[in-house]
Amino acid sequence: MIYHLWEREEYRCPTGAAECGSTVTLRCQSDRGEVKLALRDDAGERILPMEREGEWYSVSFAVPERSGLLFYRLLAFEEATPERQITVYAPTETPDWYKNAIVYQIFPDRFARHGDYVPRQPEKRKGSYRFLVPDWDTPVFYPRDERQAVSAWPFWGGSLKGIEEKLDYLTSLGVSCLYLNPIFEACSNHRYDTADYLRIDPLLGSEEDFVHLCERAGERGIRIILDGVFSHTGADSRYFDLFGNYGTAERYRAWFRFGAQYPHGYESWWDVPDLPNVEELCESYLAFICGENGVLRHWLRLGASGWRLDVADELPDAFIRAVRRAVKSEKSDAVLIGEVWEDASNKESYGQRREYFGGEELDGVMNYPLRTALLGFMKGELDAYACAEALNLLQEHYPRENLLGGLNLIGSHDRARVLTELDGDVEKLRMLSVLQYALPGVPCIYYGDEAGMTGGSDPYNRGSFPWGRENRALTEHYRALGAWYQSHSELRTGDCTLRAMDADTLCLKRGTLSITANRKTLEVKL
Repeated sequence: MIYHLWEREEYRCPTGAAECGSTVTLRCQSDRGEVKLALRDDAGERILPMEREGEWYSVSFAVPERSGLLFYRLLAFEEATPERQITVYAPTETPDWYKNAIVYQIFPDRFARHGDYVPRQPEKRKGSYRFLVPDWDTPVFYPRDERQAVSAWPFWGGSLKGIEEKLDYLTSLGVSCLYLNPIFEACSNHRYDTADYLRIDPLLGSEEDFVHLCERAGERGIRIILDGVFSHTGADSRYFDLFGNYGTAERYRAWFRFGAQYPHGYESWWDVPDLPNVEELCESYLAFICGENGVLRHWLRLGASGWRLDVADELPDAFIRAVRRAVKSEKSDAVLIGEVWEDASNKESYGQRREYFGGEELDGVMNYPLRTALLGFMKGELDAYACAEALNLLQEHYPRENLLGGLNLIGSHDRARVLTELDGDVEKLRMLSVLQYALPGVPCIYYGDEAGMTGGSDPYNRGSFPWGRENRALTEHYRALGAWYQSHSELRTGDCTLRAMDADTLCLKRGTLSITANRKTLEVKL
């Protein structure tokens, strides 16, 4: 048998990812005689002998000078260990303010109307029907036609001023960063169909309102991350202008791909006709987004502290690198995170392995694997061994700065509400949220989860915030979580050890803090 515990430094040094050009030492024990190392990269596999030192076998080797992936197996007689990954990365630093933050995600139309709110019907547009829902507490819905397609866009009237007026509430939760779903002009209420990247949607407010929100939030130590939807625009936009609402389509035609091979005559995101794909590396588009006076810099100059890239796995690596250069050169401590649903270190899309953590791309990604593992454990779909293995795999594969920069979410606008997933079991949500805050990464509250909101998939996970009808005990739990998180630095940047004590029990340690959790009880020791 070959005995090799990759997560321990006596067997693999350093554990986890390796800096470009550094030396990695692998050790093992074996009762099968001579042991060899099989080392594989994109160029192929090579075999290295391991030297015997008493009962140990060891080998040291230099990793490449450029970022990428290595895979290794240990071989002895007719036995081989499972292949393990070593992520090779160039060192970079994720902004400290972000690594120490608690993030709160807001779906802008549904968070809060402002105090002097006056009902305002959406601007009329050719090609669509949009209307205001008068009563804030109306259950969320989509009007649908006979094909079950959305036939009109209802709006609840949430605004930037409404967010500003709730800053004291957000501060009470320990929140120090807001991640706003798209706020730019769009036809839909979700606004992932951008119509104008340089204009705040009038239903949300004005550019002046955005600047004022950033200033008032900054006074409370709260920063703002914007949602950048750059893989596609809206069909009803000044760029594509399908319905002639702008009269500008010819000016931007080079940004899009047309042809009879596409179902709608143009390439669109997942064949959704409302979302025409753009050619991100088109010179004029690249300049518009990343240039000296481009979209990214414009909103950073007005007060934003970073960007979240929608569907990052559908953006070319070269485009993401250009985005990072623009963001970091404009504001060196700005953060750049991306939407990637899988292990981002070895993600493949469109037949290519993507590179997000080479040092020139993202600071972090949305940590959907954490959500999947923790929910699976709490719901009894994964035992503790499988949950620990899934989470430890991220620690093995991610460079430390990117691990700490992961956005640890358990709720989002793209998934059913976490309390609905847990069949309304508030106690399980309490336990789940403690683990969310304790694991490496930046905890993120999806608006209303702390108030006990429920709802299935879109649109039911995007209801209006139940002001005055919150689950106050649950809100107080999140306030206590925020205070706990901010008062213990090891929860933000400490090393993490996670293991399964048995099939039903997880044990997590960060610094001097220890958490033992099963599906019914949770114990925290300092």
